Amino acid sequence: MRFDRLIALNNMPIARFLEWLIASDNLAPYMDRLIGAFNPGTVHGVMCRNTISVSWDGRLYDCDFNQMLDLTCRLPGGDAPHVRDFDPAALAARRIRTARHCYGCTAGAGSSCGGATV
Repeated sequence: MRFDRLIALNNMPIARFLEWLIASDNLAPYMDRLIGAFNPGTVHGVMCRNTISVSWDGRLYDCDFNQMLDLTCRLPGGDAPHVRDFDPAALAARRIRTARHCYGCTAGAGSSCGGATV
């Protein structure tokens, strides 16, 4: 077997990894490292800028990680969109929901479904 394109994603401070970070008193040092590695040049290529995630019940999310955390997309009026009401213009006008896990996608060379963003 030969790998010609390997994509690695950062461990996001969510779910079991977050539980471990908290239990081992590593959350603050890990977040300090992610925040310290923030690269503004990565922001243009993160998946939440051009991709949405759709849950099994049709709710829309800015990214897979937000879906795991149940942080649905929010349209300018505050509504959480559903795939049955898909409106590209409304989604383009939304403010992407962010949280501490977003530092994982913007650290270093960036991280997205397509690999590094810069």
